[in-house]
Amino acid sequence: MERKAAIFGGSLLRSILAFLLFVPFFVGQVYANESIRLQLKWQHAFQFAGYYAAKELGYYDEAGLNVEIVPANTQTDVYDEVASGRAQYGVGNSGILIRRDQGLPLVVLNVVFQHSPAVFIAKNNIITLHDWHTKNIMLEKSSDELLLYLERSSLSTADMTFIPHSFEPTDILSENVDIMSAYVTNEPFFLAQQNIPFKIFSPRSMGIDFFGDNLFTSEAEIKNHPERVAAFQDASMRGWQYALDNQETVISWILSRYKNTYSRDFLLYEASETYNLVEPKLVELGYINESRWYGIAKSYQALGKLSAEFSIKNALYTPTAPQDWRKVILVVGISSSIILALGVLVVFVVRTNNKLDHALKDSQKARTEAHKQANLDPLTELPNRRFFQSRLQELCRFASQEGSCFALFYLDLDHFKEINDIHGHQEGDRVLKEVSGRLLRILPLECELARIGGDEFTILLPNSPTVPNLEKIAEKILASLHAPFKVGAGMDLAYLSASIGITLGSRDATDPSSLLQFADEAMYSAKKQGRSRWCLFSKSLHQEMLDRQKLLKDLRLAVKNQELFVVYQPILDLQTQTVCKFEALVRWQHKERGLIAPDTFIPLAEESGLIIQIGDFVFKESIKQLSVWRETRHPDLIMSINTSPFQYDEAGKHLNHWYSYLEEMQVPGQAVLLEITENMLIRNTQNVSRQLLSFRDHGINVALDDFGTGYSSLAYLNELDIDIIKIDKSFIRDLDKGAASQALCEAIISMAHKLNLKVVAEGIETQEQASVLSAYRCDFGQGYLFAKPLSAYDATLFLRNSFPQ
Repeated sequence: MERKAAIFGGSLLRSILAFLLFVPFFVGQVYANESIRLQLKWQHAFQFAGYYAAKELGYYDEAGLNVEIVPANTQTDVYDEVASGRAQYGVGNSGILIRRDQGLPLVVLNVVFQHSPAVFIAKNNIITLHDWHTKNIMLEKSSDELLLYLERSSLSTADMTFIPHSFEPTDILSENVDIMSAYVTNEPFFLAQQNIPFKIFSPRSMGIDFFGDNLFTSEAEIKNHPERVAAFQDASMRGWQYALDNQETVISWILSRYKNTYSRDFLLYEASETYNLVEPKLVELGYINESRWYGIAKSYQALGKLSAEFSIKNALYTPTAPQDWRKVILVVGISSSIILALGVLVVFVVRTNNKLDHALKDSQKARTEAHKQANLDPLTELPNRRFFQSRLQELCRFASQEGSCFALFYLDLDHFKEINDIHGHQEGDRVLKEVSGRLLRILPLECELARIGGDEFTILLPNSPTVPNLEKIAEKILASLHAPFKVGAGMDLAYLSASIGITLGSRDATDPSSLLQFADEAMYSAKKQGRSRWCLFSKSLHQEMLDRQKLLKDLRLAVKNQELFVVYQPILDLQTQTVCKFEALVRWQHKERGLIAPDTFIPLAEESGLIIQIGDFVFKESIKQLSVWRETRHPDLIMSINTSPFQYDEAGKHLNHWYSYLEEMQVPGQAVLLEITENMLIRNTQNVSRQLLSFRDHGINVALDDFGTGYSSLAYLNELDIDIIKIDKSFIRDLDKGAASQALCEAIISMAHKLNLKVVAEGIETQEQASVLSAYRCDFGQGYLFAKPLSAYDATLFLRNSFPQ
């Protein structure tokens, strides 16, 4: 009896264990091979290769799906098939938005084709679009982007003759057909095969870039079978990855297992074109770019195809990971009569299912995030340099093949560095985000804005722009930046402007590197002209840039070979008519071009960084000469030396070693007068202010040069450590032309004296000017009336003649 009981117990245990092992299989089989239909938009072709690969490789089987891939004919309405439930999934174009607006509850799951294959094919003798109102156009239904292309080309579709499509490419030879809608993946192959000449007109040449094939489903499918949706998506995208990487294998499957009328040669051609439309190296397979969908919706609304209140929000799928309680109920029901151990297994199954759901969701999130990181700027969420370069290359390809024209704007923010320096990088980032927002609000829909780094933005305008249109857009950009930006905890106001360079693809160049270079040159020219302006590239501008680069190269050699030299212009005490100072001025004797003016090479030196070396050279050379003069006969002589704003960057580290040089040459700080400009104070107020305090601590005096030509703010004179102002020569030149100029000079001198500042008048050329200034009690003067800039030898002679023994 005990033996029987033991046998019975062992048998029961074995049965339970067997059942426990069978349950997962049973549960899986209940949901395995769920039959669903995928409705294609056309007959079997490589256009749908990813779905065939997912089926043939067993990806759908692994997901528990028995997928029937259904081809279409000319009468099939793929959207109605899915909305009615006759098919659970479908492949359609961007027109899904229109059908949703019409009441069909359709949702985009994945974008497969990043670009639409839709184009116009015309007889070879049709060169432009402008006379199409006299032509017969064979147009397929749902060719909305082609209609938009016509409207963007300023053509009225109401005046055009459209005829039904025959789907026979050779009809282009017919007298009744001049132009037909086509797919770049199809008709060009068949026409070329029969040596039929034709011309392609692509909407993308006008910046109309709709999505091509999209995988979509119904709201009901998402609501009732969320796990099935996720599984079908994942298997399909895996299939597409395989298909793109193994084109010939998939083509063999299409030819042998899916009924079609195509040849291997055609399918190979279609596969190559499909790869270009999918862009798998640039965009993650299946990625939904909401901003592009928004732009497409706006285009449809402009055509009158979408209602004004239409929203894309619910038209695009957002994956969720809900728990499928049916599995829980099924497992619990089956195991209710089994021992408690089965309950443990149920929990295990549920938890495993949860983990798989979360893993799938995390995988989708990771792929989406990877695409964003690869193609979008993380700060502004605009396309980044990588995406921009790919798009530029694409437009260049179109320009080269079709002669289409597009514009490239290169935008650089003026003085943005000051915002970072004064308010910190966090505030600078906030300003950049606001800049991008302002630009997006004012740019036309067809413009493609990108941030390519730092404070640099680019804009692509693909639709054959005219110069007046470019000017209008550029002015709108500049105007959008006029309003101040709020920065800092105290909500201070900061002001920005932009310099814009514009170049035209096709006219100026058809390769990306040249266009970027030309746009940069035009932008530089805009900055050179005073900033907050735009400049259109030209050949003469390019030649100026080449000359500039040559001169910069020569300047580097001149600095290296010590070809620069210093001259000295006397500054006289206007009351005693004696020399009290010299201004040190740098000169460049070019081997071929002769004497080059400082106004020509100093800006080059500042932009290239050579100004630091040149500034050091001028300072040391002039202090060395001052030391000689002071030691011999002129112990009170002072040297005035010009400085550049770039020497004050990085907390003035480029200037601090001058103090030790003064000690080495035994020249006191009081014998040195360093000149700054008004614009320097605006550009770099904090750094300059700190450095002026340092100068004061070392006894060095400071002069404000060219007073009256910049911002002329009395606040700077009152708040900063400035000892002398130098009235610009433009004021002195007009002294003998009328009372207004004289009154202005008198007011400046009087104001300076009340602030305990001395005054130097620059550019005195006549005795009349000197007499007027002396009468106004101007302290010092310099100009050609007294002496031109002199070499060290001639300046020494000038001193001897001024102070005879």
